[in-house]
This record gives sequence, structure tokens and C-alpha cells, in this order.
Amino acid sequence: MTLEIGKPAPTFLLRDRNREQVTLDSFPGKHLVLAFYPLAFTGG
Repeated sequence: MTLEIGKPAPTFLLRDRNREQVTLDSFPGKHLVLAFYPLAFTGG
């Protein structure tokens, strides 16, 4: 999937640091920055 600058983010479902489900709809009317680190817990 290609994301385009200025377009709305697609719907997603993630878990926060407390292992609770978070969706984009959890933050209505807010600007978000989604950061992830693919190698953070892989040991390499």
C-alpha cells in the first residue's frame, strides 16, 4: 500500500504499550504521528 502526503490515513488497529487496542478512530479530530521501529525487538 502506498500512502500519499496530504491524504487521510487508512484505518488501522494496533496495540499500545499497555497492550490495549488502538485505532485511528480512537483520536477523532486530532493530528497524530505514528512511529514504529521494525527492528526494535528483533535483537539485530
